Parts: sequence; structure tokens; C-alpha cells
Amino acid sequence: MHLTAPKLLGYNYVTPAQMDGMCSLAIVRNPYSRMFSIYGYNRFGSRESFPAFCRRWKHAMRHYIERNEKEEWYTPCHLLPMFEYTHYEGRQLVQSIVKQEELKLLKTKEGAMEAMKEDNSVSDLPELVRDALLGMPHTNSRKTSKKWYDHYDQETMDLTYEMYKMDFVTFGYDVAIKERPDLVPPRINRRSQMHSQASWSRNSYVNDSGVRTSQANLFGSVRGSMRKEMYMRSSTSALKRSLVELNRDEILANVAGLRNISTVGEEEEDETTEQSLKKDD
Repeated sequence: MHLTAPKLLGYNYVTPAQMDGMCSLAIVRNPYSRMFSIYGYNRFGSRESFPAFCRRWKHAMRHYIERNEKEEWYTPCHLLPMFEYTHYEGRQLVQSIVKQEELKLLKTKEGAMEAMKEDNSVSDLPELVRDALLGMPHTNSRKTSKKWYDHYDQETMDLTYEMYKMDFVTFGYDVAIKERPDLVPPRINRRSQMHSQASWSRNSYVNDSGVRTSQANLFGSVRGSMRKEMYMRSSTSALKRSLVELNRDEILANVAGLRNISTVGEEEEDETTEQSLKKDD
């Protein structure tokens, strides 16, 4: 899935009611190992080194870093941090989040039963999700001559942390690479850590009493915020401003039909909302 949870709601691929009634799942991984995997699939052939790729990747990510741009014509989906797929303004939208490193605990039914007794990302999964992941094969692994952590040096470690530091905080990953004690871990932003510490839940639709609670109001609010942003961005005044500033990316986005993107898969248009947004414009 290359769409974030907020975009799924904003583009109306799923309604708030549908999102509220489903078992949604996201699988995340250690940002350091993810960065090396990204390198394996996106480098310019075997001649591009890992350090050179990390520098190029951060440059490509500049619109997101500088202005929090998440639209595809600015920031391709593979550049985005993982938390952007699961959260919106600090609120978790995906019901369950599993760490890739802990999927091995679900290789067998016996292992899954033992995992439920321990503190890990698979212990509190809804039964439907746990059963779907049980014994899932790993079919797209890449064989390399060295382990991912052996490719890191201090520069690539620091660059990866700068790009994906909120993933470390949100999902509780260690900023150090334990297999590489020769590398100095980045300094942790304690304020960000405190802000996001409670934002990750293994089963966000269930309250402290173990009862599933409706998230429809939250999903409806996210959908409204996303749609308002899209309408404002595709307005006539926004296009005029882009022409004056010669903002090529925004002009192309408007010409490509951003105004139509906001109604993908939609059967009924909320005319009241659209009219009020046009008045605001």
C-alpha cells in the first residue's frame, strides 16, 4: 500500500465508517535496516555507494523536511517516514502496528502462543490479524555479502537518523546500532520523545478495559482536514499564485487534475462542505 492512512480517508478510498469497522495493520521496521533496503531497490546501479545514495536521498527529501510536503509530486511515497502512514497529527489511525523484526515470533502457532505472554508488538494483536500473519513466508529478501549494519559509517548513521528520527521515537527503536559499537549514536530529542511516547498502540481501537471503541469521529475529522487542504491547494487563487511564483510542481499538480483527486471513488459529494471551502477561498 503506497497511500498513507490519512490519504486513504482524504481521497475517499475508504469512508470513516469502513475504516472504523475494519482490522487495519501496518508493519514497520528498524529505520537503519529500512534505509539500507531502500538503497538496495533505489540506487543508480551497483556503482552508487551507500553514502552517496544517503546524501542524494536526503536531498530528494528536502520538500518534506523543509515544508512537510507529503504529496507525491514533491515527496515520493518511499521517501516518507513510516509514522506518516500510520498517524495523523500525533493520533494513530491504524489499529495495529507490528515490528518486522518480531514477525518471526508468528512462524508457528506454538510460537505465537508464547509471544502472547511476552512484551512485544505481536502480543496484543486482534485474533483475526494474528491468524493472517501466522506462518507468513518472507519471499522478497535480498541476499548480500555483508549484513546491513556493516555498510554503515558515522555519516550514513547520522543522515538516516536526521531523515527518520520520528520513526525511532514513535515506534521505540534504539538509535544505536548494537552490532556497531564503533559508531556514536545520535543525540535524542527528548521533547519529541516525550510528545510521541504514547502515540503508538498495538491495538488502538481498544480502550484500557479491553473494549473496542469507535474511532469514526477521529476518522471523519482527518478526512475533513485532508479534503480542505486539497480543495484549498487546487483553488483558482492557488494556481494564480503558483503561476506568479513560477512554481513548476504546483502548476503541474493543478494541471494534472488535483481537483479530481479529492473525489476518487466517491459516490456522493458533500456540497455543503465544498461550498463553504470555496467561500473561504
